[in-house]
Amino acid sequence: MDTPESKSWKADFSGGVKPHVGASWQMRYGVACGVVLAAFLMRLTFFGNLDTRLPFSFFLLAVMVVAWYGGLGPGLFATAAGLLLGGYFFLPRTGATGTMGDAERTAILIYVINATLVSFLMDNLHARIKKLESDKAKNTRLPPDAES
Repeated sequence: MDTPESKSWKADFSGGVKPHVGASWQMRYGVACGVVLAAFLMRLTFFGNLDTRLPFSFFLLAVMVVAWYGGLGPGLFATAAGLLLGGYFFLPRTGATGTMGDAERTAILIYVINATLVSFLMDNLHARIKKLESDKAKNTRLPPDAES
């Protein structure tokens, strides 16, 4: 018996916003630049009063969106761009010795690990979706077997 709950699990999710991994590289990396720039401007404009706290939080959100939209390459590009922008503008300035404190090193390490993990997980998700779509297309093309 099909209940409304079971029908919702069988729904086809292709009608929503779809990732554009098949888009041209210029489009995927252009979107990556735009999203990272938007994250930078939001952090600088709306949350500039945070000073040196949470230097990479907006960039991690940008990496999530970019990796979902464009895949692994743009996700890693957004990771590097966020690291450069966040490190230059939102980490405290080091003295003449150029050494960073433990808090800054920890913030960088946590950001890099999380953003890289998100990029690889989104890439894995895209690969699984592509495999499921190809399997579905293969199964719909096969003629139904006659009972023997």
